Amino acid sequence: TRPINTLMILVFTTFIFISAIFSLIKVDFTAIFFLKKGGVLALLLLTLLVINFIVSKNGLVKENSFVLLLVAFCVGMFPFSAINGTLLITHLLLLLAYRRIYSLRTLKDTKEKIFDSSLWIGIATLIYPWSFMYLLLVYAGIYMFRKSTLRNVLIPIIGFLTPIFLYGIYLLLIGTLGNFNLELNYSFSFLTYNSLKLLLPVTLILGYMLWAIFPMTVKVVAINNEFRMSWFLLLVHLIISIIVILFSPNKDGSEFLFIFFPISIILANYLKMVKEKWFREVFLYLFLLIMIAVYFL
Repeated sequence: TRPINTLMILVFTTFIFISAIFSLIKVDFTAIFFLKKGGVLALLLLTLLVINFIVSKNGLVKENSFVLLLVAFCVGMFPFSAINGTLLITHLLLLLAYRRIYSLRTLKDTKEKIFDSSLWIGIATLIYPWSFMYLLLVYAGIYMFRKSTLRNVLIPIIGFLTPIFLYGIYLLLIGTLGNFNLELNYSFSFLTYNSLKLLLPVTLILGYMLWAIFPMTVKVVAINNEFRMSWFLLLVHLIISIIVILFSPNKDGSEFLFIFFPISIILANYLKMVKEKWFREVFLYLFLLIMIAVYFL
């Protein structure tokens, strides 16, 4: 957890981003191009720092930097997630919501946290409509951390609708209300997942996920501590993210960005539980191997 480890992972992620740029899109050596891509890179690195803050602040993983490393590997395995500016902005807004949801475990500022998280989800929904699904995570947090009162149940609806209502008022004032569109486009065509570029990383993540969830859940249930509720909230988070991926209209791999946060925390906790050093190394080297292979398929 030393700062040098975080810095190295940020540099590693920058290298992944540059590789994605040169392998996926036509590089235009102009000042505007580099300015735009520099902004996307800054957004990507900022999401890593926010993830690191959420994890350390809420005790989701203790005493290691596995979460950030696994997120970096995931970005490398799904390179379109690194360059999709719209989804990166959406993900950052959702991360700000997660920060408040997972902190509901404390007794401080409960109503403010519920409102803030719902507000961020509402803003994210304006950019990527399927983000509304994460409103369920707010209610899951309210239930898991035993904050279920009538007022707390109503606050998420108010917080979620506030930015949508304000945006509608803004469009009305400038005479473009007809452009207000939150259409839930979707696609159930998974033909692109037949490509080895997506099939290999998807198989690896799903395999590791199924491998890790059961033993970790058994261990967490056996230990009566405050992390248990956070763990079950993570599982709900994972399920919601999978649903968002399944309904995503564009199946190019960038949609897996939504799963990086919960899956990395789940796998990092599993790695912490494993005692054999060689197993942890094999686990991580497989991520690295698949990440490199993706660029040559």
